[in-house]
Amino acid sequence: MKKIALFSFLISLVILAPTVLAQPELPDPGITPDSPFYRLDTFFDRFRSSEVVAGKRVAEIRAMAEENKTEAMERAVEGYERAMERRERDGNRSEGAAEEVARQASNHLAVLAEVRERIPEEAHEGIDRAINNSARGRGRAIEALNRTNPERAHSVAQNTLEEVRANTPEEAQEGLEKALDAVSERGPPTDIQPGPPEEENDVGEVPEEDEEGQDQAPDTPIDENGDDNVTDGEEAGNGAPDEIPNGQ
Repeated sequence: MKKIALFSFLISLVILAPTVLAQPELPDPGITPDSPFYRLDTFFDRFRSSEVVAGKRVAEIRAMAEENKTEAMERAVEGYERAMERRERDGNRSEGAAEEVARQASNHLAVLAEVRERIPEEAHEGIDRAINNSARGRGRAIEALNRTNPERAHSVAQNTLEEVRANTPEEAQEGLEKALDAVSERGPPTDIQPGPPEEENDVGEVPEEDEEGQDQAPDTPIDENGDDNVTDGEEAGNGAPDEIPNGQ
């Protein structure tokens, strides 16, 4: 009996292991928005990396949602919006940074989509803002990567999309897809298709029509009516007659 029980336990571990490993990891929220020391805690955000701050804010959102503390959750959502703005800027620094931002934002999407299904409907507006910020951060990071490495951007876009869908509970899939679609319509694409880089003209090269246009100028001035019968005197004197009438 003991062998059978042990065998059953090992089989359950094998079956459940992929599910456990697939869950996105978040840091400990530490001091949460319902604490009187929260303002002091956020003061030290300037000394933390954007990655740490963004992760902490999502952990706070989930913790406050689980305790049904809607107002405190809203404070964490506001902090997450600011943190993702920093993450988007960091994603423009290098290809590696852009990929890290895309993957972190994808993990946040899965967590937030799950949280949304477990909170009261009146709190959905706040969590939807956080979900939109995650989707936007992922899209802009992939867009930044696409500017320098389209093939890698396409791979990251596909992989992160598969990961976030796999990590999102079935009941939250619809809300997730709506967030991704909304970001695609309003801003940068969430998925990038690979393609050859655009050809650029050599520096200093001027199209032929511009060169021809620069050298072509009318031989004779044209008056307002389109006639070219301006006299030599008018041209030399800026419109004044050659001769001054007698008596003046």
